[in-house]
This record gives sequence, C-alpha cells and structure tokens, in this order.
Amino acid sequence: MPGAQLYLTRSVLIAVVVHIAVFALFIVGYQMKPKPSQAIVDPVNIVQAEVIDGAAIELEKRKKKEQAEARERKKREEELRRKREREEKLKREAEERKRAEEKRQAELQKAEEAKKQADAERKKAEEAKKQAELERKQAEEAKKKAELERKQAEEKAKKLAEKLKKQEEAKKQAEIEAEQKRLEAILEREEAELREAEERAARAARQRELNTLLSQYIGAISSRVQSRWRKPPNMETSDAYCIVYVWQAPGGYIEEVQVKECRGGDELFRRSVEEAVWKSDPLPSPPDDELFDRELKFKFEPE
Repeated sequence: MPGAQLYLTRSVLIAVVVHIAVFALFIVGYQMKPKPSQAIVDPVNIVQAEVIDGAAIELEKRKKKEQAEARERKKREEELRRKREREEKLKREAEERKRAEEKRQAELQKAEEAKKQADAERKKAEEAKKQAELERKQAEEAKKKAELERKQAEEKAKKLAEKLKKQEEAKKQAEIEAEQKRLEAILEREEAELREAEERAARAARQRELNTLLSQYIGAISSRVQSRWRKPPNMETSDAYCIVYVWQAPGGYIEEVQVKECRGGDELFRRSVEEAVWKSDPLPSPPDDELFDRELKFKFEPE
C-alpha cells in the first residue's frame, strides 16, 4: 500500500540519520580527548628525573599500559555496545518492518475485507434498491389499480345513483299516474254515478212523463170507448166497472177484445162494453211511440 511504503522509507531514513549522528559523536568525542602535554625541558628537573626510582618508572609504564588497555577495552566495549545498538536497531527496524509489513498486510486484509464488505453492502444496497424499485413499481401498480377500482366504483355508484334516481322518478311518476288514474277513476265513477243518477232521474222523469202520457192515452181510449158505449136499459151505473183487455195492431186496429171482472152489471153490461170497444176501432194513437203496446188493459167505468 502507498501508506506502508511511505512509512518504511521514513523508518530507513531515520535509521540512517541516527547512525550518522552516532558515528559523528564518536569521532568528535575521540578528537576532543586531551592530548598528553609535551614536557617542558627543565634542566633542573632533568637532573631530578634521573634519580627517580626505577620502580616508579615501571609503575608509570604499567599505569599507562593499563590506561591504554582500559582505553582499548573501553573502545572495544564501545564498539561492542555500538554493534549491539546497531544490531538492536537493525532488529528493531526489522521488527518495525515486520510490524509495518504485518500492519500493511493487516491493512491490506482489512482493506480487502472492507472492500468485500463494501462490495457486499453495495450489492446489498443494489438489491435493496432493486427491491425498493420493485416495491415502488408494485405500489404504483397497486395505486393505479386502486385508482381504477375507485373510479370504477364511483362510476358504478354514479350509475346506481342515476338508476335509483330514475327508479325514484319513475316511482313518483307511477304514483302520480296512479293517483291521477285513481282520481280519474273516482271522477269517472262520480261522473258515472252522476250520469246514472241523471239517467235515473231522466228515466224517472221520462217514466213519469210516460205514465202521464199513458194515463192520458188510456184516458183517451176510455173516452173513445165511453163515447161509443150505450147504456143497457134498466141498468144502474153506480159503482159499475169492467176490466177490459184489448189486443191491437200498429195503427190502433183492434184484433181481439176481452171484457172481464165486470161489477155492478149483468151480461148485457159486459156485452155493451165489448161492443163499445169494437166500435172504437181504430183506437187513438199513443202520444209517444214508446207507449204503444199490443196488449192493453184498462178499467171502464160508465159515466
């Protein structure tokens, strides 16, 4: 990864700089050590030095030797220490590189896992998006279907309302027509009753008129018969009468005469009445054609 490579470059650069700094310090420290000062030649001291004990000289030699050994030992120790430091540094750098590599590998693995996770999440998101799109389309289809069903229901309700309205109007019209027919029937019945009453009244009036005319007709026949009748000798006319039956043809021509139920008289009285009827031929015409009857019956009472 670019981050891991940058981290390793920095680590190497720092290690190099540290090594250079340590080496420079070592050189500077070595150069700054005090050099043995040159002895000042002093004639007096020279004389004195000659008499120095050889043991002291030997001691000084050993001391210098020890110092030289100590410096050599210190130098070796210093070199050994620097070597250990270099080894430790290299070991640390190796460990750092190893950790960096492990970290890089971990990061790579983590990145790969993150990529896989991202891919899975992306795929999941795409699936969710597809599912959401499908659900949206299904919702739109359901909405369209519901809207269509609502419109169809509204149209059906509207048609039903119109049908009910027409039925109600037809019912009202039928009720109006039925009421009108009922009123017309009542009016017709009343008119019929009125006509019947008028007809009854007319018939009654006509009947009364006919009765009057009939009385006049019968009276005219009786008067004619009375005018033709001749009283039998020695007959008492008080309370005398006969019931006369006459059969006539149109025009009043007599076809048959029967005199019955005579009272207050004898056979002569009966025959006189029959003879008077025959002498009345033809009989008077009725004042109305409805009064004509082939069979007549009237009561003859002598005056």
